[in-house]
Amino acid sequence: MSQNNSNNDDDDRLIKLIQLSTRNLMSSFRNKTESLSKCTDDIKLLLCEGYDVKTAKETAEKLFGRQKVSFIAIDGTESQDKQLDMLIFYAGAFGYTGQLEFVKGGCSCGEILEMGNVANVSTAVPIHEEDASNVVAETTNGGVEVDPERLPPILMQFAEYYMAVKSLYQNPDLKLVILDRTLAGEVGHLMWSVDEMLKERKCALQGMETEFGIVSPLDLELARILQPNDKLQIPVARSHLLKYAAINKLISLMENGITSISYVELLRKIDAKPQRLEKLVKDLAKFNELFSILNEDTHASNSDSIAIKQGVKDYWQRVFSAVMMAGCHIFETPENKHPLIYEESGDGDVNKQKKWITSTDLEYMTLIMIYALVRMAWEKNVLIIGLIKDTAAAELSKTIVPVLQNANKISLSGTAGCIGRLPNFNTDKQLLQIASITNGQSIKAPWRTFEFDSCFRTIAPTVAAKSEPFKNNEAKVKGVHKNVISAERMFVKSYIQLWQSENDITVRSHVFTYDRPCYPGFDIQGELLLRHLDGNVEEEIHPIIHFDKDCEISHLVMDILCSMALEIIPEALGHNYPLFLADKKAKSILGQMRSAYLSTVALELANSEFDQQVLYEQKFRDFRSRIENSRRNKS
Repeated sequence: MSQNNSNNDDDDRLIKLIQLSTRNLMSSFRNKTESLSKCTDDIKLLLCEGYDVKTAKETAEKLFGRQKVSFIAIDGTESQDKQLDMLIFYAGAFGYTGQLEFVKGGCSCGEILEMGNVANVSTAVPIHEEDASNVVAETTNGGVEVDPERLPPILMQFAEYYMAVKSLYQNPDLKLVILDRTLAGEVGHLMWSVDEMLKERKCALQGMETEFGIVSPLDLELARILQPNDKLQIPVARSHLLKYAAINKLISLMENGITSISYVELLRKIDAKPQRLEKLVKDLAKFNELFSILNEDTHASNSDSIAIKQGVKDYWQRVFSAVMMAGCHIFETPENKHPLIYEESGDGDVNKQKKWITSTDLEYMTLIMIYALVRMAWEKNVLIIGLIKDTAAAELSKTIVPVLQNANKISLSGTAGCIGRLPNFNTDKQLLQIASITNGQSIKAPWRTFEFDSCFRTIAPTVAAKSEPFKNNEAKVKGVHKNVISAERMFVKSYIQLWQSENDITVRSHVFTYDRPCYPGFDIQGELLLRHLDGNVEEEIHPIIHFDKDCEISHLVMDILCSMALEIIPEALGHNYPLFLADKKAKSILGQMRSAYLSTVALELANSEFDQQVLYEQKFRDFRSRIENSRRNKS
């Protein structure tokens, strides 16, 4: 009896604890929500309601060169199954295509069609559990960890970007790509997640023969970061990017017939701070030790001039070619070959070296595919839009608004509880979603926030000393992690809400996020100057931000997305109908393919000459589970 009373007391304490915690959370949430109704004017400073149809039409003609263009929307799917000691992974990307016409009344989206089976990409990957460590092993402080669940989402991610690149090369008429992905967020993550693999020189692409030469460790490292655009002035010569800006300039000089240059002149040509001379010399020397990038006759101890080796300039072509070859092998695997085992060319089958394509290799290959899309955006005027449904980002409210305040570009009235700042919500999406409902009378959909540089996700605002007050359009910042700030002028981002009910202003679509590459001639720097103290040198960062003046492309993006957001389907309303169709297609094909390949495995097992199931079950738990399931079925 006493034991029952003790259990009841524990239950009561647990219930009271949960009740109290829930009430506190709800009370806090209610207070923040109420404060939003008093911050209408502050929230509206961040928003641009509607868009200009005429500007969108003119921008389409300027960017695409015509009023009617083709588009593709791509989404993916993945699964993981286990049959005995075999892991079976499936991943694929599927698309819908159509045409957009930019007319006087706004963008018109015509009939949306399925992409043919040839254009879609998918693969099923069988891996024995003993081989899983070859593909998804990760070295940690506690040893080697094998996590098979990492592979399907990474493989799906690569499939989507690979399909986008492949489609653009196969169909030059495509001028718009819409992805259910965050371009900037994934570049930031992938760039550093593959760093260790490249340092250890374990990338499966290394040593691959391409029409531009053999892929080297140097090629792989340069392609990881160096994606230059002179008109956007990237890479910028600051901090960790200094050596890449120098290498890019050395490549450019060689192409123009200049064989060598002094460090001082090189520093001047890349527009770096004079105090960076010592860092430049050290960074290039260390890089040369790792990759032997400089000509030895100029890079001598008694020489102050340097020159880059011949052939370095083709690093991108070699890496891109290798990734496309590997992607073709994965999704169009030759007969009797494995999708994730790549065979290098050699004299006869005996001399061919086999390499496992690991999950980290797939991450690197995905990074290259994103860069390929960005390069096509720059070179062929293709508009790339990454549309994100859910995000935990909070840089708009926690970084950008304070930076704009410090730069005297914005002034918030706030409320009694939060003078001079916005209510403290966990994410920007939550803040904007609730604000649009509580202030529905004054915030009309469709709306968007001003576009801002993706580098803000790695920035934290800094308070200046009293003796050094903030100047107009200038603010001090630092890097969130190890004081490192990611590259600017590569991507911009915005939050959007595309639909609201005509009958009830509180009935609205979700707030989504889009990001896109920066475009020369459209995305202009100059609105904001960030000062970043890196070591003992104050670097200047000029991000892209369209707070004072809109970018024409933002009107074009809104015109396109709004034209695709009005299909009367609850789960697609206010989102993107072509992506909705691609998602439905991906899930449908997954169901068909999953049934097919699992049935194939079952058939092969049934036709096996072995009649002892236990021979297949190397783990006792598999044997025990089968017996227990059989017993339950009989009962």
